[in-house]
Amino acid sequence: MHSITSSEKPEKVIDITPRLARSAVRKSEPPCSCATSLEKVESAWRLVYDRYSQMGLIDENPFGIHTTPTAVGQHACVIWGQEGPEVGYTMTLFRDNPMGLALDSVYAPHLDKIRRQGRRLLEVGMLADRRRCASRGITALFSMMRWAIHFALHTDLTDIVIGVHPRHTQFYVRCYDFEEFAPPTSYPMVRNHPVVPLRLRLLERLRKDVLPRGLANACANPVPASAFSHRFAFEPEQLRDSRIAGFLKARYGIDPGRKAGPEQAVCSLAWSA
Repeated sequence: MHSITSSEKPEKVIDITPRLARSAVRKSEPPCSCATSLEKVESAWRLVYDRYSQMGLIDENPFGIHTTPTAVGQHACVIWGQEGPEVGYTMTLFRDNPMGLALDSVYAPHLDKIRRQGRRLLEVGMLADRRRCASRGITALFSMMRWAIHFALHTDLTDIVIGVHPRHTQFYVRCYDFEEFAPPTSYPMVRNHPVVPLRLRLLERLRKDVLPRGLANACANPVPASAFSHRFAFEPEQLRDSRIAGFLKARYGIDPGRKAGPEQAVCSLAWSA
């Protein structure tokens, strides 16, 4: 495995694809894309709403979508895959930014400690799958995580963090070499369901001679930087009068349809099912 180094500029896009071994994506792995339009983002977040409502994690709302303030901005990227005519599975990626990460709502001291070490973070959240078949869901998750890993690498980040239900912890530990970075707790804003905070020291793990299955798959099947270059930008004029704007105004008192000011407080929540 080639050593993957980082630079001091977290916003710089670095195409690391040529450094990784190339091979065709496995035919069994469903394809993913980066959402490039408001329509596709809202479709993905409607799926999150439907699944989380069914699981009893969130309250119903008249907008029929679910998101968080920290997931809305140019620092974010919505990944999705097709299932028939609809979005079949999705996850949202968001780089650390002035609003912080969703996990800061319960783990700010722990994340701040990591930040003080010079680490640059990507949070993965808002996972949802329309399908009920476990095996198909796992293959979709591998595909989406491959995109998450390359988004982190192309944007010069060092770590991926995620909050998961305890029953999903071993999947991320075994397949990606995630580790717990703080004690499990509960999320008050998802009805106090338990959450385990996990961290992947991405650059260090990629330097290992033997990689766990998920990282090996990501390295063998690169996603080029160009795949993220046209992702939806969440500009205020794009969000004006949208479902996203309506939900954030009603739920958090934030209006993403205008330029953010200091008076717009940010309230964070996250859940990864």
